[in-house]
Amino acid sequence: MQLKFKHVVYLTGVAVIIFSTSHAFGEEAENSVINRMRLTELTLITGYGEGSVPEGTYRHILLICHLGFDLKRFFPQLENHRGVTSFFLEPKINPVLDPDTGVEFGISLGIKYRHPLNEKLSGYVFGSVGPHYITVETENQADGFIFFNTIGAGLSFFLTKTSAVNVEYRFRHASNASTHEPNGGIDSHIGAVGYSLFF
Repeated sequence: MQLKFKHVVYLTGVAVIIFSTSHAFGEEAENSVINRMRLTELTLITGYGEGSVPEGTYRHILLICHLGFDLKRFFPQLENHRGVTSFFLEPKINPVLDPDTGVEFGISLGIKYRHPLNEKLSGYVFGSVGPHYITVETENQADGFIFFNTIGAGLSFFLTKTSAVNVEYRFRHASNASTHEPNGGIDSHIGAVGYSLFF
């Protein structure tokens, strides 16, 4: 894979966003929105996805950092609810294997709902959207700026009260909102595993 100068610029931009976000969430500012949005979940996720393109199969690996923030700090009515509703950020850099080698990178913003099924097992559903950049061009989808729209569901197996192993399924649609052509979109079915720490 050959990274062009514009790819390096986009990668640098994503890194700056991730760094500034993590720095901001670490700062103490009394009664501020940032102070109230404390990190409550950190998950490292990897997985494998496939989709169909005219050239054959679009195959990619997931490399994601999931940062979750419990919304009960903003919605006190959630305090007495058994489940957990969270806002999350997912910065990612995903290698693409086919139909050509390349990379996908960017950040997604979403909402996740986790519900305990018993003491050791929880189920969850989520949805997200976010800007990304891909370096692979196919016959029906241009490379460059793109949006990822994702929905998914999974199970968390708690190893301790503050750590869990997750298995999940994701369906992802990638397209660029007709900002340039072609824009046929790439749909992917993804299986993933993750390891979570809860705070």
